[in-house]
Amino acid sequence: MILGLTGGYCSGKSTVAARLRDQGWTIIDVDALGHRALERSLDSVELLLGPAIRARDGGPDRRAIGARVFGDSALLARYEAIVHPVMNRLVTEAIEDSGSRVCIDAAILYRLPAAAICDGIIEVRSPLIARISRGRRRDGLGLCAILRRMRSQRPLGAAGKRWSDKTVFLLNRGSPWLLDGRINEALARIDAIPALNRPFASTDT
Repeated sequence: MILGLTGGYCSGKSTVAARLRDQGWTIIDVDALGHRALERSLDSVELLLGPAIRARDGGPDRRAIGARVFGDSALLARYEAIVHPVMNRLVTEAIEDSGSRVCIDAAILYRLPAAAICDGIIEVRSPLIARISRGRRRDGLGLCAILRRMRSQRPLGAAGKRWSDKTVFLLNRGSPWLLDGRINEALARIDAIPALNRPFASTDT
């Protein structure tokens, strides 16, 4: 079974992933694979964005890259066209090397080819006040910066409409005692989703 896991900024997605790992799921951290893909594609990214995107040690300066591409949709698309194919291949390899219960953990899941091969998707949601509190506590951000991050993710939610037939929403109110039960409820609802009779779709593109 291939499970997708996604959610907005400070929704508690990582907490759900940790709970699923405790239940025996193999977690594929797409964010971590994205870092590996960037390192493998750094020469091409440098040609696109210039030498200032390298850190002193020669590796990628992700903050500098983000400052260049976020806010410029055309440049972001060109950047993703370099990095995402490598990342998608890494996701495919990770799936092939995993066991029988695999969870693809990705904030940008709805934009990835991997969404097509998920048997079901859990989208973690959380009340606004809880997300703001987590953003302040975890990242030390102010209210305006937190709201900007949330606003930047709105297109991801719109992309999720394509997969509404296999998406289950999990409300995370911050209670660890309730969360495990809600995860199990979400998994039970996904088990009840009819098989879609689709072929395996490569995530190489």
